[in-house]
Amino acid sequence: MRKLPELWRALEGIPGLIAVLEVWRQDCGEDFEFAAPHLKPTDMIGNRYPCPHSFSECPRRIIDYGDDEFAAICQDEHQRCERVPLTRREALIHRLDLSGLLQPVLRAAAIRPQAMTLHSPGLWAVGLSEQPHARNYPVYFLLVHSQSSHEAAVGRLLLDIPDSFLLVLPTNRFRTVETERRLRERRVECLCLEEQVLVDGQGEFHWAGAVETRRAARDQGPVPRSVGSPEAVAAVKEYIQARGLSQTEFSVQAGVSERTLRSFLKDGTMRRSALEGVAKAMDLSLEQLLRGEIPASLKLPRRR
Repeated sequence: MRKLPELWRALEGIPGLIAVLEVWRQDCGEDFEFAAPHLKPTDMIGNRYPCPHSFSECPRRIIDYGDDEFAAICQDEHQRCERVPLTRREALIHRLDLSGLLQPVLRAAAIRPQAMTLHSPGLWAVGLSEQPHARNYPVYFLLVHSQSSHEAAVGRLLLDIPDSFLLVLPTNRFRTVETERRLRERRVECLCLEEQVLVDGQGEFHWAGAVETRRAARDQGPVPRSVGSPEAVAAVKEYIQARGLSQTEFSVQAGVSERTLRSFLKDGTMRRSALEGVAKAMDLSLEQLLRGEIPASLKLPRRR
């Protein structure tokens, strides 16, 4: 189990969440594999490309020669960096699908994700809390690139929302004494992804904060961490084949890592919150998936 500090810092370090792939790879470091499935190419060619040096005229500039031929050229007058040939994909700007990245993270934190709705610049409504001490509190995600923007967004949110809520932040970088005082006065809880999100060897997200998800009151004990069935594995395989999807495409659609999906198809179990996301992507309930059902819209012959 480990944290993903470089991933969350990259979100705050890349304005607009758009950059060429090499910038994403460099800024995310060893956490890049978790961002990669959610990076979508645009039709825009980038201007700048990372440089290994810090000369005044670097980083490199991307040159379009036509006929899908590109290169990153050093801007230092002495040409101290080598020319880097680029494919079109490497030259294109890629935009991060923030919703796709956050959904499994929010589920791990006992937050029921909803379609992200922009509240104000850098601030989205992302779902409702299922944490026992804050059940059904609205949850907001704040992503800014400066302390002044953080203070402005927090102030605006406190004015707009009269009741308590949860605020999710990528890092603690822009938090100040003043904003914390104002949030605490309203009993607003901040959840920091850099500090409280862990990932295991299978690429599944876990929450290190004080989250205790339990069954209905009539039941006793915690909800099982992992669930699955041979029928569910067969249903997922059949769905992927019928839809003509690759495992990568389906994992993005379901909000899980490709590694997690491969492990599930092999071993038959997955973290409950992740499997709920898989079921939702197939337009099923978790119980239906565990029974091996498939969407009626596929109109496939009944399995024997």
